Amino acid sequence: MRLRRRYAEFLRRASALPSLPLVASLHAAVLRRGIPALLAASLIQGYSACGDLPSARALFDETPPTLSSRTALAGALSAHGRCAEALALLAVPEAEADDRAVTVLLAACARAGMVAEGRRVFARVPRPALQHYTCMVEMLGRAGEVDEAERLVARMEARPDRVIFAALLAACRVHGRVDVAERVAGLMRRYGIA
Repeated sequence: MRLRRRYAEFLRRASALPSLPLVASLHAAVLRRGIPALLAASLIQGYSACGDLPSARALFDETPPTLSSRTALAGALSAHGRCAEALALLAVPEAEADDRAVTVLLAACARAGMVAEGRRVFARVPRPALQHYTCMVEMLGRAGEVDEAERLVARMEARPDRVIFAALLAACRVHGRVDVAERVAGLMRRYGIA
C-alpha cells in the first residue's frame, strides 16, 4: 500500500512537470513491481499531461477497466479535443458515476459545446457539487446562455466561490452582458467574495 502511494505521488509530480521520460520510467517501474492495474488511472493522467494520448489509450486497453481508469482516459480524451469519445467512455449508469466522473463529463460537454448533453448529465446528478456547477456555468457561458448561468449560480445548493464567479464574469465579458456582471458583483458581496 505504501509503495502504491509513493508511485501515485511520483506520477502526480511527473504529470505536473510534464516529463514523458519520467512517466515512462515510472510506468516501467510499476510494471516490474506488478502493480499496473492499481495505478492505471495515475499513469493515464501522466501520459495525457505529457501529450502522449496513444500511450494513455494503450495502457487503458491493457488493464482491467475501472471507473477511475475510465474517468482518467475520458479526461485525457476531453483535454485533447476528443469530447465525444470521452462521453462514450463514461456512459455508465448514474449509480456508478462518482463526482470526478461527472466533472469530467460536464467539462467535456463544456469544451465541445454540447449544451443539451451537459444539461442532461447535470439533471441526473442527485446532489451537485461546486465543481459540477462551475462546469455548467462555463458551458452555459461559452454557449452565450449567460442568463441561465446566472440563475444557476443564484439558486445553487453549494456555496459559490471565486472560480465560479470568475467563469460567470468571463461569460459576461465575452457576451457584453454588463447588466448580469453588475448583479454578479452584488452576489459576490453577499457571499463575502471580493
